[in-house]
This record gives sequence, C-alpha cells and structure tokens, in this order.
Amino acid sequence: MAYLLDLFRNKIGKLVDRDTTDIAFREIEIDETVLNNTQKYPTRHRCSQRLGKGLFFTDKEKKEKISRLRKIVLP
Repeated sequence: MAYLLDLFRNKIGKLVDRDTTDIAFREIEIDETVLNNTQKYPTRHRCSQRLGKGLFFTDKEKKEKISRLRKIVLP
C-alpha cells in the first residue's frame, strides 16, 4: 500500500504544492439535479435504501425545515 501512495505522490502529487492526502474535500451542493440522478441511477450509489431511492432533503428544503423548526416556541 505504501508503494502505491509513493507512486501516486511521485507521478501525480507534484501537481499540487502540499500532500494530496491532506487536502479537504469541497462541500457539495445537494439540489434537484442530485436528487433526480440518485433516483434515476440507484445502482451507482452504495448506500441505504432510503438514500438510494432519493428520499432525502435538498439543501434548500433542509434550510426551510430548520428555519421553521427554530420558530417553534417550546413550553
């Protein structure tokens, strides 16, 4: 395994100025396109049935639900 990582660093790792294993992933935006593609191609995703069927919130729906829940006054 260490051999493969060294090989990757020597060939591809020179493209960036730091160690490629330390680079953080960018945040993805979950929108209608992601939802539709997940429902259209469920076999491409290794996940639970609920996620594979596209039964999840988009970012917009999540923000709306959180803002609605924050307005609820608790006793």
